[in-house]
Amino acid sequence: MPRLLYLVHSLPPEEHTGTPLFAYGYAQAMVTRGFEVTVAYPSVSVSSWTLIPERLPGESFDRVVVPSTSYMGPFWSIEAASDEPSTHLPSIEAFLDLLRLVQPDLVHVVNNVNLPLDYPELAKAEGIPVVRSVTCAEDLCGLIAPVSPRSGRHGYCTAPITPEHCARCVAAVFAESPEVGAGPSPIDAEDPVVDEPAEHRALVAKLARKRARTAEQYLGVFDRMIFATAAFRRYFEQTIPLDPARVRVIEMGMDLAPWNRPEPVAPTSSGLSTTLSSEGGGSDPQTGPVMFCLAATLDPAKGIGTVVEAFTDPRLCERDDYRLCLLGGGKESLVAALVGANPNIIVGGAYRPEDLPELLTHMQVGLSTSYFETFHRVTREYLLAGLPVVGSRAFGIPDIVQHGHNGLLFDSTDPTTLVRAVTSLLDDRKLLARLTEGARSTSVRSSDQEADDLFALYEEVLSDYEPTHDGGHIREAMSGAPR
Repeated sequence: MPRLLYLVHSLPPEEHTGTPLFAYGYAQAMVTRGFEVTVAYPSVSVSSWTLIPERLPGESFDRVVVPSTSYMGPFWSIEAASDEPSTHLPSIEAFLDLLRLVQPDLVHVVNNVNLPLDYPELAKAEGIPVVRSVTCAEDLCGLIAPVSPRSGRHGYCTAPITPEHCARCVAAVFAESPEVGAGPSPIDAEDPVVDEPAEHRALVAKLARKRARTAEQYLGVFDRMIFATAAFRRYFEQTIPLDPARVRVIEMGMDLAPWNRPEPVAPTSSGLSTTLSSEGGGSDPQTGPVMFCLAATLDPAKGIGTVVEAFTDPRLCERDDYRLCLLGGGKESLVAALVGANPNIIVGGAYRPEDLPELLTHMQVGLSTSYFETFHRVTREYLLAGLPVVGSRAFGIPDIVQHGHNGLLFDSTDPTTLVRAVTSLLDDRKLLARLTEGARSTSVRSSDQEADDLFALYEEVLSDYEPTHDGGHIREAMSGAPR
């Protein structure tokens, strides 16, 4: 039986965001397809480098929790890339021990955030093929997403992203804290800056080392690289050219079961559902207030600045024929001005992913306002709930939102375009009805379809390798695995 080791920055129940949820789904799916699966991920709650696989009740795969790197948050990739690989560090020895214990035939790096960058390199050096999912932009920039007050007029940093360009964004976020939370600056990040200080030059040097390390891994370590959308692949390759023979586009899939229940979804025990019902949620969209939902972390990269500016515009702020529910945790200070100015705002706060199907039954329209995404799970969840989407043109959103069919697209750097999109739905309820029908008829790719494509990719990669342990021929084992 072939053995598979996943690396990812977190996993449910520790974190229920997009990448951990997808990784969890991969682990479950590959067990049913004949793999022995282990998932390694970091946690600040763990300090021991004695890595012991464990299995939670009801799960069919093993977990290994490792200590997080000392570099947390957006600075992780900058500082981690500056360290030279070292075989005497406890983290390195621990990972080598884990490879000997698990004996994986393949390592799949879903992402490497808050893990040592050495891990994929060590696996490759041990003769183990390595697959990499490119799910966000931390390999290109010093921030998790290439969005800052210095990103320029496009709302995100346009490629190619240079260390000099990247340093200015990092400085804008960490050295100019009053700007954090603002929308993109009209000043392009490539405009020249005179007399850069020594601190800036040192940051550029670190980012140059990070870029060199990234290029080494993508050109020499990863046997296959997976992108969720062709558009993000093109964006990435403008900065780091890749071998096309080793690049694949595999669209992410969704677990459709929670959205395809024949019976109504049971109400949640929270008071939010009651609040939404009292505000008109679920009422006739032809007569009652239209319920808009923004399910997003309150973070500048999610376009929160655009939402605040649009919904404090008098054309929306002075109307009472809609409600906007904000679902998600994060920096509540980013929406304080909006909540204070617009009485139509409902702050729902953080939510459990399993509650989202029921919460969306109270909504009529979903908002996807990000400056930058690579796929965007929530847009698909809106559509699965039958909600048309008012979405930005961030990667992944226009791949499924067709303007005028199942939603409306707007320019995330121009809040007036969001105002016009929202008012068009409020003023033309027949348009809202047509878009709702389009949303309900939209086909969303399933997680099983994605898992089949991943299985085929693993089969392709493993056919080129001999097993790294005494377990028989991998190709023979996989040929007999259930599909």
